[in-house]
Amino acid sequence: MRSRLFFLILILHLLTGSCFSQQGKRGLELGTDSTITKGNTYAIIIGISEYKVVPSLQYAHKDAQAFEDFLLSEAGGNVPRENIETFLNENANRNNVADAISIIARKAKPGDRVYFFFAGHGDMEDLTQIENGLLLLYNSPNGNYFGMKDDVLEILDLKRYLSPLSQRGTEMIFIVDACHSGNLKGGVEGVQQTAAALASSWGKEYKILSCQPNQLSLESQEWGGGRGLFSLQLEEGMKGLADKNNDGKISFSELQRYITDQVATFSEEKQIPVVSGDLSKPFVTVNPVVLAALKKQKAENYPMLAMANTKGSEEKYIDSLDPAGKKIYYSFKENLQTKKLIWPRDTNALADYKSFTKKHKDNPLTSTMRRNLAAALNERFNTIVGPLLKGETSYSTRDECYYAAAELDSCINLLGEQHYMYRNLKARKLYMNAMSSIWAMSENEYNISWKPTVLKAIKLLEESTALEPNAAYTLSALGISYTFIYEYEKADQAFQKYLALRPKDLYANYSLGLIYIKLKSYDKAANIFQKLLNDDPENLDFKEQLVNIYSDNNKNEKALALIEEMIASEDGKLNGYFDKGVYYARLSMPDSAVYFYKKAKENYGQYCAICDNNIGHVFFVNNQNDSARKYFSKILEEDSTYAHAHFNLGVIEAEEGNLREAMNQFILTTNYATASLEGFITNMQLYFGKSYNTNDIKAYNDFKKKVYIVNMQYISYLSMMYTYIRVPGLIDSTANINYIFDLLFNYKQEDVWTWYHHACWQSLKKDKATALTSLKKSLELGFGDYFMLKNDNDLNFIRTTSEFQAMMKKYFPDKGK
Repeated sequence: MRSRLFFLILILHLLTGSCFSQQGKRGLELGTDSTITKGNTYAIIIGISEYKVVPSLQYAHKDAQAFEDFLLSEAGGNVPRENIETFLNENANRNNVADAISIIARKAKPGDRVYFFFAGHGDMEDLTQIENGLLLLYNSPNGNYFGMKDDVLEILDLKRYLSPLSQRGTEMIFIVDACHSGNLKGGVEGVQQTAAALASSWGKEYKILSCQPNQLSLESQEWGGGRGLFSLQLEEGMKGLADKNNDGKISFSELQRYITDQVATFSEEKQIPVVSGDLSKPFVTVNPVVLAALKKQKAENYPMLAMANTKGSEEKYIDSLDPAGKKIYYSFKENLQTKKLIWPRDTNALADYKSFTKKHKDNPLTSTMRRNLAAALNERFNTIVGPLLKGETSYSTRDECYYAAAELDSCINLLGEQHYMYRNLKARKLYMNAMSSIWAMSENEYNISWKPTVLKAIKLLEESTALEPNAAYTLSALGISYTFIYEYEKADQAFQKYLALRPKDLYANYSLGLIYIKLKSYDKAANIFQKLLNDDPENLDFKEQLVNIYSDNNKNEKALALIEEMIASEDGKLNGYFDKGVYYARLSMPDSAVYFYKKAKENYGQYCAICDNNIGHVFFVNNQNDSARKYFSKILEEDSTYAHAHFNLGVIEAEEGNLREAMNQFILTTNYATASLEGFITNMQLYFGKSYNTNDIKAYNDFKKKVYIVNMQYISYLSMMYTYIRVPGLIDSTANINYIFDLLFNYKQEDVWTWYHHACWQSLKKDKATALTSLKKSLELGFGDYFMLKNDNDLNFIRTTSEFQAMMKKYFPDKGK
């Protein structure tokens, strides 16, 4: 006992000597309304997860390190490192702690602040000292603690030797999380006795304790990447989240309310902290920058159910069970370990839990079983979305999403609507329900037959987003789903919200750029792809997107400059030559277009179907159908599913009067084209069997040069419609033609055109009222091709009506003048 007594006498001498040697008052007055310590701040920080003999904890050392980091930071007051003594794991031994207390005891003066932070095991000496509690250091044995070399701190000695500092004008703050149990000699009672000894009133010091005397502290990987629940909430509260009245200061009272509410919520009332002292006194000054960053981080965080660890209490409660209860409990543990959660039906963890609670409702094990089962029921979902949260690809399946939804449903039923995670869990179940139908759906899979499924998924995703607005993965899925049904404005909104959460996400930025192209918001699209190109200057895809954007936006000089830049690089020659061919084709310069398409073929290294397709298109628009047909047929010999070639052959067949074969080619196009496949059309006068009556040669030539970006499925259905109504006697086949229009109206982004062509059909039928109504809808949606309105012979029947003239004056007032 001599060594232990010397240790305590040394502390007593140093602390009392330090206190009595200082005369008068300086620094912070107790009871003053200031959160800034006028004197110095000191700290002794102890965190032990790995004990030499005593069973280990998991995250106590991380809690201690986090508290040191906080004190060193601006938010914690920029405490000088030399004023902090931190001991983690094996360094937390008696000699080191005694030296630290000695040093800080000499330095601490009235007006200073001293923190004593401990995270580790607490116990009691079970043979003596039944009213005392112990904080166990690294070398502590498991029981019989009062040997000569035992590493323990007695609560009574802390009270006796540290508490007097507060009586002498030093602000003494104890922060202790010693309510862990780990099969210690004193068992659960030992932990509770330590907590009770800490919670008892000593004097003017402040105490912030992790839980009530009859409770155990929780720690989990899901909290802060591996933290104790109490320590994490304390840190976040001190950084500003506890500032309830937003006055820039946190009082002990505000801190008490915050950590009590947060810890109780996340522990489901199983852990409630204790704060004692003058609670009205301000404690911490809030750093606005730190608080703003923390709030942003919290808003972007992905809340998870924690599979919490309360070490050591399990064995005692198992021992209290009868044999049948033990059998059920061990079956539960095994099924939880082997992931038999709700399947198979005859033996699973959920069934075990229900059986256990029927027989042992009041056993403390039930709360731990419930929590850990709930966390396990979320694991499949977490595995699926985890990579998405990191901006990575998640390799899952629709079946996995189905099973995840079923497990989340069981979790919701297990926890109930009053649980703090209920809205999150319901949102995630809805997300998984949606993904069980459309997970990893691509342009190559989607077609109109999928629309009802996608609409159902969108409804589920919208409900999910309403419950969990900051779930980035849901916003991404929603944005993608909107693009499938051509709801580009809604897709834009979803991706904007996504990017607010993940501003540097490449896929989301790229997708948003494509959406702006669809919306013809070319300047916005150009800004996005230019930023992407700035980050990846050699990316040819980004360059090609910019070329197309500039061309669509009539910024030909910018397009050509970027094309020349691509050609100048070895890796970009192929793309550059092809884009230059497209550039000249758009300008109706056929010879130059064909030349550069052929240069692209030379650099391709294998057969280039798209090059031949575009060469064939140049011949077609220049009335060289035989040459065009040769190129398109060659493509189909190589790849019979090439949609553009089928469409182009269909247009040639229709022009030459082979309507049956034309219809067949258009049908094949719709079969092989993906839902988002596009092409560009010039010389619109060659399509749909239309003719235009005009004497204005310049306007006609400008019309022929005009470039239209078209969806290949849509343009094929439209071509079918015109091919059909050009057959004598079929124009009045209303049911068949309406069926085609039903298909056309699935392409929402093309509604302005669909209503225009509907007006043309009704005009050819000589149904004036319907034709004018359809045309009005087209104009209201923004149809602005004045040349077609003025000269398309399909509208001749209504063009001379007063209603038509009135619409022209309304929507084109300058043309009338």
